[in-house]
Amino acid sequence: MSKMGKRRKVKSGRMNTMVAALDLSDTEGVTTVLSPYGDVTDSFTIRLDDQGFAQFAARVPKDARVAFEATGMAYPVHRALASYGYDVTVVHPKELAWIVKSKKKNDRADSLKIAKLHMSGMLPESHLLDSEEQVKRDLLVQRVKMGNEIGRLKNSIISYLKREGVYHKLPPSTDNFSEKRRKAIAALKFNDDRDLVLRTMTDRLDFLERQCVPLEVRIKQYAVKDDDVRLLMTIGGVDYYLASLLSSYIGDVNRFPSDDHLASYFGMVPSNRDSGSVTRRGRMAKEGPATARWALSIMVDTVIRQNKPIREYYQSVRARTGSGKMAHVSTGRKLLRMLHHMLKTRQHWKWENPKLSEKKIARLGGGDTD
Repeated sequence: MSKMGKRRKVKSGRMNTMVAALDLSDTEGVTTVLSPYGDVTDSFTIRLDDQGFAQFAARVPKDARVAFEATGMAYPVHRALASYGYDVTVVHPKELAWIVKSKKKNDRADSLKIAKLHMSGMLPESHLLDSEEQVKRDLLVQRVKMGNEIGRLKNSIISYLKREGVYHKLPPSTDNFSEKRRKAIAALKFNDDRDLVLRTMTDRLDFLERQCVPLEVRIKQYAVKDDDVRLLMTIGGVDYYLASLLSSYIGDVNRFPSDDHLASYFGMVPSNRDSGSVTRRGRMAKEGPATARWALSIMVDTVIRQNKPIREYYQSVRARTGSGKMAHVSTGRKLLRMLHHMLKTRQHWKWENPKLSEKKIARLGGGDTD
């Protein structure tokens, strides 16, 4: 797999091959073919289906290097053209934008620009998952979405009970949806249509929670065989789910030459604005996958509670800056440096509790979803 945002290094021998570039829409790909000397030898449009890919293969030599921008169609187009034997490069869209941006959108002109950049070896590549990793990622993302939906629904139920003046009747508990509170909510009776409203919400909650179970079972089955996940689980407070999320987005750590590159991928770097000799640093860039940043944020909160040295670091940054948000970001950067080191060196968490790690791995192997 290629490195996010890195320019593709083209061997001198490959510079003598033809180049084909596509500008993709949801249904079509505008194609430009260049000779080894940079001359346009062909230009045509294909539909993004089996017939269109066969047309592409009939008109473009198999030794041509192919490139296109990462869009929603990138995966199926990559799979189709790779199956014909093409050397395919998928281009990182944000890194490419400043190079090819123009005032007017022109698919044919964009296709030509990508082709010329590919010929010169200047294209910033995007990292694509293989089919198995894509399935793992999809399972994890679905579980994240389900968790968010469950959280919103739980808040709605509690707000409804408070509005109707019955929340105080629930038994005391630190968990709004503990077993005894769930039984109490199920036993509530208004003797009017409010019973239907509440039952609709609680039934939907039960349905969503049941849907989570097979997702969690499958995620565990993948996690128990994943050395990176097991390594990240040596961190106090990090379970199989959080470790799987982080591992999925990091992937092969060797694609990040340094921890700064990893932090940049997570969007945990300040944005820069350069003007002449003046460089201004702004807020966190927040580029990269939002789900990865969410997982890192959860990890920061968890590790702060579990680990005294990390908690003291967070508190010192907060005292120095007067900002809990800045302290949270700084702690996230620190943890990313540690994750990068762990995955590179295969070393366990510096403050690992071996007995706790053994218990987590044992529960993982047992298929317990609690």
